[in-house]
Amino acid sequence: MEQNLNFLKEILSIPSKTYQEERMVAYIANWMVDNNIEYEIDINNNIYATKKSGDIPKDFYFPCVISHTDTVHNIDTINVCEEHLKNAQGETKLSLKAYNDRGLPTGIGGDDKCGVFACLTLLKELPYLKAAFFVSEETGCHGSKRALPEFFENVGYVIQFDAPENWMVSEECSGTVLFNRESEFFDKCNQALMESPTAKSVRYMVHPYTDVYALKNLFDFSCINISIGYYNYHTANEYVVVEDVYNGIETGKKMINLLGYNLHYKIAKNKIHKQLLS
Repeated sequence: MEQNLNFLKEILSIPSKTYQEERMVAYIANWMVDNNIEYEIDINNNIYATKKSGDIPKDFYFPCVISHTDTVHNIDTINVCEEHLKNAQGETKLSLKAYNDRGLPTGIGGDDKCGVFACLTLLKELPYLKAAFFVSEETGCHGSKRALPEFFENVGYVIQFDAPENWMVSEECSGTVLFNRESEFFDKCNQALMESPTAKSVRYMVHPYTDVYALKNLFDFSCINISIGYYNYHTANEYVVVEDVYNGIETGKKMINLLGYNLHYKIAKNKIHKQLLS
């Protein structure tokens, strides 16, 4: 647990404002080398990683997890400090908040450095997985709109870690439905969400956009975006609830275990329900 916390702190301490993401891209690339994971960087600075622990059959489809490398916060020294702050349920939890050398809050960039941490953690733990890290999401999904088609040819579905707090699930972004409610994909994802510690709070939402929106308009596999524990995002007082980050990763892992190595199409557009599922 302590090792994972230090890893999370290290990622959160990297400045990565939109269009100034070189340090985060370099960090991820170096991590891939250290962990012997195959990767490539495209001309836009998007990173694509493939983890496989053996040969794969022809009908094999990779799960894919994604995040974005940019944040909205100005480049500054980021000193990550442990505090005890409230989660969405009003419970006081171990949290991480960032300050500069003058003691002023800087914004910690959990949106979406928590997602980067989640994707790297799952690459480390799972035997077969693809991961993509897209640049410049905050100003219009510029990286994911230029995603490499060949990387996604054998991807069966995508899970993104880029929703705030611990209860949000993106079902639609800017008019694009990410998955079909009448599908195995929804059933399995919902099962994982209903088995999470915050199951009673889970709500399916319509959100403006994130990278799964761009991917869903390029490819015909199902996508979902889930909470990964950052609060007060896009503000200087942003903070990260550590337990929510870990729980988000476990939920993503459970989704992958349930969905397996199969292709999950988004079959048809259907009515969006925003009520709590029971």
